[in-house]
Amino acid sequence: MKRNTLTTAVLAGLTGMAGMVSVSNAVNVNPDGLGQVLMFPYYTARGGNDTLISIVNTTERGKAVKIRILEALNSREVLDFNIYMSEWDVWTGAITAASDGGGKLLTSDTTCTAPRIFAPSAGIGTDVNGDGVPDFGEIDFLPFQYTLGNTDFGPQGEERNASGHIEFIEMGTFLPTPASAAAGTEPYVAWSAKHVGPAGAREPNRCATFTELWAPANPGAVWRLGDSNFGFEPVGDDTLATGGLFGAASIINVAEGTMFSYNATAVDAFWSTNPLAGGALHTNPASLLPSLANGTNRTSNVFVNGVVQTNTWPGTVPVAPINATVMFETLMNEYNIEAGLGGRSEWVLTYPTKRFHTDAQGPVGTVVPNSPIPPFTNTWHRTSSGALNLPCEALSFRVWDREETEPTPDIGEVIPSPPPPTDAPQVFELCRETNVVRFTLDGDLPAETEILKEPIREGAFERLSYANFQLPDAFQAGWVRFDLTDVPTGAIIAPGANDPRRTTPADNGDQFEGMPVIGFWVNTFTNGALPGGTLANYGGSFDHHGSRSIVLGSVVIP
Repeated sequence: MKRNTLTTAVLAGLTGMAGMVSVSNAVNVNPDGLGQVLMFPYYTARGGNDTLISIVNTTERGKAVKIRILEALNSREVLDFNIYMSEWDVWTGAITAASDGGGKLLTSDTTCTAPRIFAPSAGIGTDVNGDGVPDFGEIDFLPFQYTLGNTDFGPQGEERNASGHIEFIEMGTFLPTPASAAAGTEPYVAWSAKHVGPAGAREPNRCATFTELWAPANPGAVWRLGDSNFGFEPVGDDTLATGGLFGAASIINVAEGTMFSYNATAVDAFWSTNPLAGGALHTNPASLLPSLANGTNRTSNVFVNGVVQTNTWPGTVPVAPINATVMFETLMNEYNIEAGLGGRSEWVLTYPTKRFHTDAQGPVGTVVPNSPIPPFTNTWHRTSSGALNLPCEALSFRVWDREETEPTPDIGEVIPSPPPPTDAPQVFELCRETNVVRFTLDGDLPAETEILKEPIREGAFERLSYANFQLPDAFQAGWVRFDLTDVPTGAIIAPGANDPRRTTPADNGDQFEGMPVIGFWVNTFTNGALPGGTLANYGGSFDHHGSRSIVLGSVVIP
């Protein structure tokens, strides 16, 4: 027997071949930033902010990618479409304010999209210069998933979609790109996406292909007629996803002279390569699928205290493998609001899968009211009295300055606001899927936060405002640790909700503690003392840090 064959046989006997497959192909957050799924925790088009986004295909094969833009309050979709990238390709876009008060997407990138947004050679886009050639493409965000028959009884104005978060999900990898291809053949798909022409003016061979294959009026629309895998590398009856995507975003405010950049969280092995499990899902541009709940790989790999923890999750909670990769017991970062520096600090905390656990307001929502799926403890639904019940998560926390001091009654206490209902205790809570926390020394609540421009809301929607974290005067710089496991005493949670917060059990009974969260801290300083009265703004963004905890039967591994 050959050495490699012998080694394989021994390992299979020790662990079981199925175990070997799951370890080598398990859902994970790739620390190198490459993956099949990219999660962007925040975008904003508020108060003069624009958000620039990019996605890079680092592989030698073209890809189909779903881009999904979700509003901040309940993660209802406001724009979905397909991108068809060639090998080594980059797609870029910008989210900016629309005339109706919401957001819109602009792009001057010629990478193929369905529907087509920008194609200067075909006259598709907006001509600003009046020379007959479009300068960019644009498309407004849409409110239809939180209004009309899909209302969740939250705010229904266009303003609601001016901030939120973004997902890119790979839907399949093209067959190899030929130098030429006959129309109607499978290689024609990859050939159509290939950029050609001189540097600086390159466009794909034929972007019309990607709308024609979906077009209702086209009798040759192969994808629409059922063969949505046509032109893709197959895995069983589905398409193969090979990953290799990375992405980044920048929030820029030209008038204020600030820019904050961050890298997307990259999740790899979201789609299985096992034909029996099913591969990637290539869907119509109008489809809300695939989502984070459609991954075909049920096994996750997570580092817990330096050890890889491998778990297989039941299909009853479709987002469980994704949850495991971004579950944190505690979440930590700094703040700096020193008055002498003109300091401002805001945190973004996004629960990228929360809607699958908490949205009970149909027809989009599927969760039973007052029966949130762990680890979350409340649901978004309309009560029998007509009131809106929000999926607020109350959090415990500790605050330090830079010299290890914590607030005491003598120094002052941290005061959260806006306040909860009058019959609830004064607790710090986050009620949205994409949350912005403003750090301050006073109790004043401005109409919008100073950096990201998140608004205050009134009346029934007050708790959907930004969160105000009021610090004592002596605490102008330091750090905060949120305990995502502990539910504060007296906090309102649904009957039967987990306290402490834990996931539903994996197949072997293991449970992660805490909540799935991603995000970052943004910080600015203002210098108004430069010669000539020049005003200078400086800013930076910093990823959150955290610790993990898993319960193995009755044993907790911190």
